[in-house]
Amino acid sequence: RKAADKWSSFTGEVSTAWQELMRSGQPKDINKKIRPSETEEGNIPYTGTVDIMVIDPSENLTAWERMQKRLTEAPIIQDILQKSNEIYEKSGAHKVKQKVDDLSDDAREAWETSQNPWVYRVSSVYDTLTAESEFTVAVRQLRELDPEFTLEDWKEDVVEHTLPLIMSWFLEGKINQLKPWMGEAVFTRIAAEITARKQEGVQIDTHVLAIMNSEILACEPDIVNKGSPIILLHFMCQQINCVRKKEDGTVVEGAEDDIRANSYVAAFQREYNEEKGELNWKIVDFRFNGAIAYL
Repeated sequence: RKAADKWSSFTGEVSTAWQELMRSGQPKDINKKIRPSETEEGNIPYTGTVDIMVIDPSENLTAWERMQKRLTEAPIIQDILQKSNEIYEKSGAHKVKQKVDDLSDDAREAWETSQNPWVYRVSSVYDTLTAESEFTVAVRQLRELDPEFTLEDWKEDVVEHTLPLIMSWFLEGKINQLKPWMGEAVFTRIAAEITARKQEGVQIDTHVLAIMNSEILACEPDIVNKGSPIILLHFMCQQINCVRKKEDGTVVEGAEDDIRANSYVAAFQREYNEEKGELNWKIVDFRFNGAIAYL
């Protein structure tokens, strides 16, 4: 009987360990306690005030180009990338940019130095004291409240689980679903963008075919506001370039088989809710860089 009890205990422990191992490989919500899912409150139409950028009709921009123009100004992202660009120039990493020449003319046009996050990513390969110090400090700060935190696991979880939902809500125009996941300033900009699309009477295709080519561009301490470190994530979103009139569904731009890889950069920052004991990640800045057509 004693041997049977030991065997039962052993098999139980093995089963538990196996289940934990299997769960460890599954994508997790990057929030420790809050799972991003639709709520009834989130489906309530947004009634807040918005400040919409006026775009001159004579520019003849497409719906995606108008969206890019409205979402290009991203102060937090621009500040971090500017610092990365300075490191990039000083380190000699600009020589590596020659690899971009392997891209097609269309791709190269969309990935100019001013917009191409890859250029800034390259600079991190070069060991500079400043970059290494800031990166190390930021990761150490993130591990103070979450000892299991790793950037690679975080990136996998946000790409596999969080971004597909965030991007779907963004494309579908579900403003209030996005609110818990965004900082106040960027939420105001996103709400204005979605409202502008509604006023234009157009609906861009809402399908998110894939999130791919994700790269962590930076992980830096929040020196300005003394908050949690900020992680800058670039990702490509495979989408259908098909814009329809809302009133009758007529295709006015693109086509149902016109697939594009859209480039985005999002700045994430973690908040600690002491009352609930929750570590919650939020998007504090967001930028749409444009599209690259699949050739």
